[in-house]
Amino acid sequence: MLSNLAELNLGYNNLSGVISEDHFAGLMNLKSIELSYNNLELIIDSHWVPPFKLDRADFSSCHLGPQFPKWLRWQKGTSALQISNTNLVGRIPDWFWTTFSDAKLLDISFNQLSGKLPPSLEFMSLITLLMQSNLLSGLIPKLPRTIEVIDIYRNSLNGFVPNFQAPQLQAAILFSNSITGTIPTSICRLQNLLVLDISNNLLSFELPDCGRKELKQLNPSSNHSPRVNSTSSFSLKITTLLLGNNSFSTGFPLFLQQCPSLIFLDLTQNKFTGELPGWIGEAMPNLVMLRLRSNNFSGRIPIEIMELHALRILDLSNNNFSGAIPQYLENMKALTGTTTANKTVLANPFVQEYTDNKYMYSDMFSDSISVVIKGQLIEYRENTIYLTSIDLSCNSLTGEIPQELSSLAGLINLNLSSNLLSGNIPCKVGNLRSLESLDLSKNILGGGIPQTLSDLTYLSYLNLSYNNLSGRIPSGHQLDSLKADDPASMYIGNPGLCGDPVPRQCPGPPGDPPSTKDSARWHEDGLSQLDFLLGSIVGFVAGTWMVFCGLLFMKRWRYAYFGLLEKLYDRLYVVSVVAWRKWSRTIR
Repeated sequence: MLSNLAELNLGYNNLSGVISEDHFAGLMNLKSIELSYNNLELIIDSHWVPPFKLDRADFSSCHLGPQFPKWLRWQKGTSALQISNTNLVGRIPDWFWTTFSDAKLLDISFNQLSGKLPPSLEFMSLITLLMQSNLLSGLIPKLPRTIEVIDIYRNSLNGFVPNFQAPQLQAAILFSNSITGTIPTSICRLQNLLVLDISNNLLSFELPDCGRKELKQLNPSSNHSPRVNSTSSFSLKITTLLLGNNSFSTGFPLFLQQCPSLIFLDLTQNKFTGELPGWIGEAMPNLVMLRLRSNNFSGRIPIEIMELHALRILDLSNNNFSGAIPQYLENMKALTGTTTANKTVLANPFVQEYTDNKYMYSDMFSDSISVVIKGQLIEYRENTIYLTSIDLSCNSLTGEIPQELSSLAGLINLNLSSNLLSGNIPCKVGNLRSLESLDLSKNILGGGIPQTLSDLTYLSYLNLSYNNLSGRIPSGHQLDSLKADDPASMYIGNPGLCGDPVPRQCPGPPGDPPSTKDSARWHEDGLSQLDFLLGSIVGFVAGTWMVFCGLLFMKRWRYAYFGLLEKLYDRLYVVSVVAWRKWSRTIR
């Protein structure tokens, strides 16, 4: 009955029940309504004509379905419509796109809407289009020239329309579809693109390198332009590029040379081959995440990677890399755990802020990265920016583990398993104070296990199995509580190891390393024995010099001393002669 009511906001409550057209009968001046995140059900006759013209409407998580609400057809001129997770089923009606052609925001995500999208949406004024988690199929259409964000992940879309263009596009979230072929070369024209997530699709071949050839194709009338003839002045603004779980092939993408702002790069589970180029550090100096897991890369790991000062996640596992682990690991400042290195505030790669002229809309999309940590595959989403990890496992790396590794005090996960690493475990491994997971298994490491491992108070997973380690297994602190169900499995495959928890006992008296109290007592007793020994030596030297000086400077002492020696000599001589004669007579 509130005929002058212009704005109704009841969102984010615990309201339930049914709303019908009778509730809206007198709201002739209503411009904005928000009923989102309640338990309300809208049951409205399909022939009902609403008395108002809405500018903004948010019915997210209300029950509108299963049929697409026909009364929305009368809301032409609406600037923002959100009907996500409203149990809608079936095809999107054709009138929907023309009715809301002036809308800046459309959110129809998390329903069961099916069918194909129109071949072109260029006539619309959209800035943000959210259609994720539906059953949509067909091609990604020609988009409005005004669009900045398109979010269509988890559908069944299978490709792009020819001549795909969106000059204002900033974020394209397209993962978990069925997109085939290759990424269109028109991506080189997306000068405002910041986020491209096209992982978990069926893309193949190679990425466009946005070089001379592509630029000429995109700008055929500018063949004589210096910008076309030189790629050095051309660059993209992409900060997040997620291409994992596709079938991309050929070498490391030259496309990345044009992405100097790149922060998060994920090329995992593809078919990339060849060596990593040395220009990685120079072309993408701001990289925080570099993930190349499960490809066919080979050759040495370029030392230029160590110049990525902001790098926090380095995953080169399950490739064919060989040679030694590069030196200068301490140059990766973000892994050192210093205050200076941690000052940088990162945006989350899986949170995207959508803005239009009137308000900002934030959404965390459901993509993630899979990290092998603590012996299992763990999915990271919003907490990705807090992970610090180096994973070089399942390669053919040789040589020793660099001592410089101990400088990475901020490292949480270190996995060097399944390589050909030799030498000893660095004695300063205890400096990695933030380490929670350490896997050095399936190498040919030798020598003893450093006692400093017990200094890793955050350690919750350790695997040193199948090496050539020997000597007593250290204990204390975290080491005594790891893998309580089967602690010996951490050391299996090292026949030279002895002591708890393996069956082989060490030679000599058994005993744990001294506790703090025992160490103090041992130190005190050791000092007492040392004092006694030093005192005895000093006393012996002093006494000897006193006798020598007395004989040297006292004539009476000399006469008495040497006279005593002569008398002793004469007596020993007489005794020995008499004894010899008696012994000779007895024999005769």
